[in-house]
Amino acid sequence: MNIAEVLAHPTMKAADPVVRAGAELVNTRDIRWVHSSEVLDIGLLLRGGELLLTGGEALASAPDEKQKQYVRELAARDVAALAIETCSDLDGIPASIIETAETENVILIELRAVVPFVVIAESINSAFVSDSVAMLQKAEELSHTIAVDLAAGAELRDILGVIAAELSASVSLLVPGTFSRDLVDIADPSSAGEAVSDPIEVEIPLRGIVAAALQIEIADPGEEAYVRTVGERVADVLGLALLQQRPPSLSDIAGVQLIRAVANNERGAPLADLCASAGIEPTAPLVLIAARSTEPNRLRGKFEHTLAGLVPRSVFYATPGELIGLVVLSDSGRRAKRRELITELELSLVAGDGTVCVGPLVSGAAAGYRSLTQAEAALKVAPVTANRAVVVDSDDYLVDRMLSEHLGIETKQELMDELLQELIEHDARRGTSLMDTLETWLISGCNTTASARALFLERQSMHNRLQKTFSLIGGDPRGTGRVGSLFVALRVYRQATGTRTRN
Repeated sequence: MNIAEVLAHPTMKAADPVVRAGAELVNTRDIRWVHSSEVLDIGLLLRGGELLLTGGEALASAPDEKQKQYVRELAARDVAALAIETCSDLDGIPASIIETAETENVILIELRAVVPFVVIAESINSAFVSDSVAMLQKAEELSHTIAVDLAAGAELRDILGVIAAELSASVSLLVPGTFSRDLVDIADPSSAGEAVSDPIEVEIPLRGIVAAALQIEIADPGEEAYVRTVGERVADVLGLALLQQRPPSLSDIAGVQLIRAVANNERGAPLADLCASAGIEPTAPLVLIAARSTEPNRLRGKFEHTLAGLVPRSVFYATPGELIGLVVLSDSGRRAKRRELITELELSLVAGDGTVCVGPLVSGAAAGYRSLTQAEAALKVAPVTANRAVVVDSDDYLVDRMLSEHLGIETKQELMDELLQELIEHDARRGTSLMDTLETWLISGCNTTASARALFLERQSMHNRLQKTFSLIGGDPRGTGRVGSLFVALRVYRQATGTRTRN
């Protein structure tokens, strides 16, 4: 039930509601429960998705900042909507509360007539319970149907087709270690409209271990609760079908669990056990890969194919919008092997595949968390071009990663002021790009010819730019020890301004 439907409910209509903030969200935001409370610190006790009913007395007596904090805390808990009953102590909702609700995307409703909150809560919550029971019954019926089909010899694809038809959705069964095209994008022909941004994913367990994932793409966000319920009910049947027809290897299942353990920074015996099951030496040299992609599972299949035979072992784990990989490298020439890995990944990508980063080389799965977090950090600071597939080497952004992790805002500002202030002010005042000139020159190894070529300038024009730049930074830095300092200051400037060199 969405907010618009709740507002139309007879018990709610009796309270004469009017939406004061977030009106554009009432048709798309669902609620899962109605709760009432006069406690201003109620936020920590909520789970999210509630319609919170409150009287105006407590808010009326609270300071302005406390009123704003109250709304912000509800937003942090993902409360679906806040309904405030106005009364003699609160003649209308204060503008500061309305503004905060708009800023925080909280639907704010004014109840202009007195109706016992218990009446509203009992009536609407009863409807939720009835809907939940009906939803469970439908999901159980579907689970029974596909169980009967499986017993009659139905193939996995046929079973997925039944699920897709029931949900008017597109479904995929994603199995570690393989990319089965016949189990991907099985759609109901009658479904219409594009899928919502994030697919719904349900884990398929086998003997207590996640063996696959059912991914469901729907066009109507209002169906998400039912889709999740169906996914949970059919998971066991799909697990049985998978075990009968396309069982993933224990090594592949353990590999996925290993990546999840590394991502959670787990250590000790459990990690060593997973390494053994996945066929990976606990101290083997490896890198973690982080990728952002609208189709992470297709990217997973591509990478598994690309790396087959190139590296001793690779495992990938896809979640909506993200792909994580663990790649084991050979003991000998590991740095060269990492470079070869990056080159092969670059060759495999096409436009639209997403942005991929190869993390630092580490020794053993216990250090994998660092490689993963540093790959993710490099993705945040690396320049990204829309609709262009990019492979980022985290080593290229070591300075940026360290600056982002270890330098505070004040220190960064002091560094820029000390070394670059006049140059920054000159570019801002004159509309020039001497900061780009200096950075390109430093990256080229202080090679004027190479930097002129990179900036598409005549050598004399480049020379003139450099002379002006030197005059603003205290002279030619070569031979003074300031080359490294200036490079770091430029990196700080790029992070602080969110800009990238134009070369």
